[in-house]
Amino acid sequence: MFGLGIIKGTIIGVGIGVMAGLALKEVCKMKKKKDQISKTENDIVDTETVNTN
Repeated sequence: MFGLGIIKGTIIGVGIGVMAGLALKEVCKMKKKKDQISKTENDIVDTETVNTN
């Protein structure tokens, strides 16, 4: 019975680790996408500023 508890605990721990890893990966994807959007907006503003001068 003790061995079964260790195996069950390990499976639960690995499951939690995988879920946390996937969540962190999604957060990084969203942050990267947000940074790319901000960079694109800054490029557009710079281009408009150069054209008006």
